[in-house]
Amino acid sequence: MAYAGVLLIAVAFLIVAIYLSLLLTKSSHLLLTVSHTAKRVEENLDHSMEYVNGLLNETEQLAADVQVKLDAAAPMFATIENVGRSTQYLSEEVSKRTRQFEEDGSLPGTRPFIQAIQYGEFGSTLLRSWKRGKEGSKNSGGNEV
Repeated sequence: MAYAGVLLIAVAFLIVAIYLSLLLTKSSHLLLTVSHTAKRVEENLDHSMEYVNGLLNETEQLAADVQVKLDAAAPMFATIENVGRSTQYLSEEVSKRTRQFEEDGSLPGTRPFIQAIQYGEFGSTLLRSWKRGKEGSKNSGGNEV
């Protein structure tokens, strides 16, 4: 009977040893797989970091280019602003002079200008009337049978 007990202990030890061997083999394969995955993640992360670094460099260059162009355009905007101010001053002066001419029609030397403006308005009205008449005759002439 003592041999049977030793045999059972030996068989149990053999089963435990086989189980541990299988468990250690699977663990080893799992650790190898995790190791390969970690290496691939590290490589992908390195490539991603290189890409992000390049993207940051390009963004910096783009920002510098935009700044240079804005600096170059600043005088143009200042000139446009000055032209706008000058136009505003000129418009105000013309408006003031026009009001002055309207209020005081007896200013020396203004009568010929006022007559020229009146003749111009008359001519413009006459020309518009003539064009309307011409267009009217074309429209009525095209509808006749």
